[in-house]
Amino acid sequence: MAVKSGTDALRFSLIAAGVGPGDEVITVPNTFIATTEAISQSGATPVFVDIDEKTYNMDPNKLGDFLKSRYAPCSMRSANRPKAILPVHLYGQPADMDAITEIANRYDLIVIEDACQAHGASTIPRRREMEEGRIHGLAAGFSFYPGRTLVPAGREEQSQPTMRPSHRKS
Repeated sequence: MAVKSGTDALRFSLIAAGVGPGDEVITVPNTFIATTEAISQSGATPVFVDIDEKTYNMDPNKLGDFLKSRYAPCSMRSANRPKAILPVHLYGQPADMDAITEIANRYDLIVIEDACQAHGASTIPRRREMEEGRIHGLAAGFSFYPGRTLVPAGREEQSQPTMRPSHRKS
């Protein structure tokens, strides 16, 4: 489905997945405000898990530790339990979705991907899956805003504009 912005794509995906007031959505703190704005606009509360210092994406180990502490019987957690995970694929590099979806399945959480800065991103083992448009979560939000990580594809001479005369000589 096409919408006017990546923020709307994330917000509508969250709402369609049943995320709303009183729910918590786990994401990362180093993202554009639109990620947390979409969570807030759905009525949910953003909750942050730290990143992997090498990839700048959600750290699956820290996600797992966070969820273990939140679901521990004696934890001093809030009354709300997380309902979804919203990992951000940043700088054209995808988050470790295999590990994140495995954790999400263990805790029965929805995964919605913020792929607004991940056009064409892939890891070598999953290249074919990504080329076919496969996403790991329930949905993913993309953005074609000009400031995103977009680069021309193909050989250099193919990516250069060609000027053609628009008039005929008589």
